[in-house]
Amino acid sequence: MAEPERATSLVLTQPLAVRPVLRRSAPRLIRDALGPIASFYVGWKLIGLLAGIGFATAFALVLYRHERRNERPALVVRVALGLVLVRAVVGLISGDAKVYLGQEVAIDALLGLTALWSVAAGRPLAQAFGREVYPLPDEVRGSKTFARAFRTVTLVWGAYFLVRSALRLVALLTLSVDGYLLVDAVSGAPFLVGLLAWSVVFTTRRFRRSEEWGAQIVLAEAKAAEAASRLSP
Repeated sequence: MAEPERATSLVLTQPLAVRPVLRRSAPRLIRDALGPIASFYVGWKLIGLLAGIGFATAFALVLYRHERRNERPALVVRVALGLVLVRAVVGLISGDAKVYLGQEVAIDALLGLTALWSVAAGRPLAQAFGREVYPLPDEVRGSKTFARAFRTVTLVWGAYFLVRSALRLVALLTLSVDGYLLVDAVSGAPFLVGLLAWSVVFTTRRFRRSEEWGAQIVLAEAKAAEAASRLSP
């Protein structure tokens, strides 16, 4: 029993505490979602298209360096940096703001389809991103509860990206660049933070209600509460 209790105590430190996870991850998610597009808008409005593309690319490069300097895996940032660089090349070649921004439609569709494909392949994409949010031990990552929870999370995120792709396509075809950027901002960070919160709550509940971890979680939380009461005056 010693080894399962050790694994459970690791699960219960920060990964299963909803508020600490959101406080740690939500600001970074907002920054990663809005930073490049806000940088583009400032550069585009103040100077021109090339400056906007340059500002967005520079922001992504600085962000990537910051995350690596802090020794974070930065999987999301690495993916975002790669996409920003591809968009920059296409934007510079086309010289058109809508072409530059419109790549997000294809990127969202690709992300959504990739997420759904990863579930079908038995390797839910959310598991990889979850390692940055949930520093879980290997014993937990190999459990059925972990696999089932992140399979559902991956499906929900995949559906979101596909819906956002369709919404952005409609905005691109019917609105001005300013209108598209507004839709981009509204459909981006707020929904991403909401999905992050849902993912944390959903995963936490799955672990608490599971046969694999539920009883051990209750025991570990009771021990943590007892230790806290001893330290309190």
